Amino acid sequence: MLILRRADNCVTCGGAVGVGERAGWDSVAKKVTCMSCLGSTTTAALPSAPAPPEPSAQAFDRGTAGRSVTREAERRSDRHRRREEVRVAADREWRSQIKAEHPVAGRVVAAVTPKVQARPAPQHVRAWVTGAPGEQKVGEALDAIPGIIALHDRHKPGSRSNIDHVAVTPAGVWVIDAKVRSGKRLESRNKGGLFGRDERLVVGGRDETRLVDAMGWQVETVHGACADLLGDAVVRPALCFVDATVGWLGRRPWMVRGVVVCWRAVLPDLLLRSGPLDGQRMTELAERIAKELPPA
Repeated sequence: MLILRRADNCVTCGGAVGVGERAGWDSVAKKVTCMSCLGSTTTAALPSAPAPPEPSAQAFDRGTAGRSVTREAERRSDRHRRREEVRVAADREWRSQIKAEHPVAGRVVAAVTPKVQARPAPQHVRAWVTGAPGEQKVGEALDAIPGIIALHDRHKPGSRSNIDHVAVTPAGVWVIDAKVRSGKRLESRNKGGLFGRDERLVVGGRDETRLVDAMGWQVETVHGACADLLGDAVVRPALCFVDATVGWLGRRPWMVRGVVVCWRAVLPDLLLRSGPLDGQRMTELAERIAKELPPA
C-alpha cells in the first residue's frame, strides 16, 4: 500500500485515484488498485463474474491442495518416530544387559535410572503436520467459488519451493498462500513513526512480516509463467489465514506492503470481481500456469 504522488486509474474498476490517496501497488505490473477494489466486503451486490468454460479432465492437472505438505509432514513424522524408537530400544537393551551382568547392583541402578520415553514431535515437525489441513481448507474454499479456476500446490521448477494456490479470476490472477494460526490475532502496525510508513504484519503479538515479503518470489514466478497472456490483467498476492482471529479490522481484508491479508470467508468477495478476462482467456491462463508450474 502507498500514497500516490501522481494521479492514476484503478486497474480493476478503472476509477480515478487522486494524488495523496492511498492505493494498492503491484510492483511487478506497475498497476494501481483503489482501496474499494482491494478490501470491500460489504453486502452490496458485486458484479457477476463470467463462468469460465469447464475444461476437460485431460486438459491440465489442477493439483491437490496440501499434497506436498502432507507428504513432507509424513516423512518428518516417520523420521522422528524412528529416531525415538531407537532411543527407547537402546535404553531397554541397556537395562537388560546391566541386569544380566550385575544381578543385584544392576537391578538397583536400573530401578533408580529414569526410563527413556519417546519425546513428542518438535515444533518444526508439528508445523508441517498442521500446515496440510490449512492448505486443504483454503483449497476447498477456492474450489467452491463459481466463476474462477483454482490450481493447487504448484511446483517452482528448479527449486524445492511450491506455491499453495493460484486462482485465475475475471479480474486477474491471484497467488494465495495459506497459513494456519489457530486462535492468533491478526493486526497491521506501522513502525515508521509520524513521518514515514513501515507496515508490519503482526500475528499473535509476533511480527510475521516475513510472510508478506515471501510473497514476492511467488508473484514473480506466476507472472513469469503467463506474462504474455495477461494483457491488462495483473498477478496479485494474498495471505489467507486459517482459524486466526481479527479485531475491528476483520470486517474487510487489508494490505501490508502490497499483499492482501484475508481469510476464507472473504475469498468469494475478494475474487469475484469483474475484469478484463473472459472465460476463454481464463482457461488459457490456467492451462499455461498448470503447464509451467506442475503439481508439486
